[in-house]
Amino acid sequence: MSAGCAFADYDNDGYLDLYVSNYLQFDFEKERVCKHRNIISYCDPRDYVGIPDTLYHNNGDGTFTDVTREAGVYNPIGHGLGVVFGDYNNDGYIDLYVANDTTQNFLYHNNGDGTFTDVSLFAGVGFSEHGRAESSMGTDFGDYDNDGYLDIIVTNFQDEINTLYHNDGNGFFSDVSFTSGIGAATLKYMGWGANFFDYDNDGDEDLIFANGHLFDNVEMFDDIATYPQINQLCQNDGNGKFTVVSAQAGPGFSSVKVSRGAVLGDYDNDGDIDILITNSNQTIDLLRNEGGNRNHWLMIKTIGTKSNRDGIGARVTVTVGEQSFIDEVRSGSGYIGQNDMRVMFGLGRNTKVDSIHIRWPSGIEDVIKNVAADQLLIVTEGQSEKIKYSRLSW
Repeated sequence: MSAGCAFADYDNDGYLDLYVSNYLQFDFEKERVCKHRNIISYCDPRDYVGIPDTLYHNNGDGTFTDVTREAGVYNPIGHGLGVVFGDYNNDGYIDLYVANDTTQNFLYHNNGDGTFTDVSLFAGVGFSEHGRAESSMGTDFGDYDNDGYLDIIVTNFQDEINTLYHNDGNGFFSDVSFTSGIGAATLKYMGWGANFFDYDNDGDEDLIFANGHLFDNVEMFDDIATYPQINQLCQNDGNGKFTVVSAQAGPGFSSVKVSRGAVLGDYDNDGDIDILITNSNQTIDLLRNEGGNRNHWLMIKTIGTKSNRDGIGARVTVTVGEQSFIDEVRSGSGYIGQNDMRVMFGLGRNTKVDSIHIRWPSGIEDVIKNVAADQLLIVTEGQSEKIKYSRLSW
């Protein structure tokens, strides 16, 4: 039973490879009845045999080869759900983080030779700060403190809190869930979708969590938990702290739903990021952002030539004065969803950026200087002198 997936060119050969997270072995004919506090409920994932994830290498001829073992990502202990690629150590090679349900999470460091090494224990992102495996669902990379290194967010089961790992820049991460305010805010919710994004375009990455309990009968054996739950929009104050602002974010965040995934993109091309939320056995919710474009912004669409067509894996750095912001073109993140691959930067009150630096997977670098805010730039790899500017375009 597979769950999440993500494309990335892990060996920088110009072709997109595919990582598939696999959950567990399930057979309806062998299914048994499980109970929680003597009430029939879903069985624990640990009652099932986990399935190793799969890495497919793109051969460049329309076929793929399973290279899971050769690449070093074969691991039979996982119950994989969310998966996200990102260059966490800034070495130019795309790394990989996998959120596992009730087992250790994986951080695979890309060795640059077509292989990976699991450094999750060394880096401090395999378990909670108490050394326990958690029921992880969704995950994402994002630089919430603008220090130039990608941090990690992971959603977990109710009473486990969602985990925010700060990238210390030296190969290690620190669990800042409680000091950031995320821990206390998410304790009583069950998180699935998780994404970094700057909803108010003030230059700081905020967070969204799509929530909803797993058990539709949870209220029969838990006096506090509910099956439908509110989704959470967490505003970044720019100093490492987050505040839940769902109550002030309009009716889209005030109703309770059994949500699973959150997908981000500027669907109406007005300069702020909108949200599509998927719900279990309910209609989807499309939440239009009505206020983010009060601040200035810049959107960048990448087109690869030597690199893959969409420029997936490209690192984009936008510099305004003394401040730099980073993001990457990414396929797959959060929980079972795909975001708009155009990269969006909130600029606050700044009306222009001093420079845009794009490091492509091929190693080619493009630099564009003195760019006005509030527009979409279409950048073709190696052709920074031929930038296309647009006020409204996909």
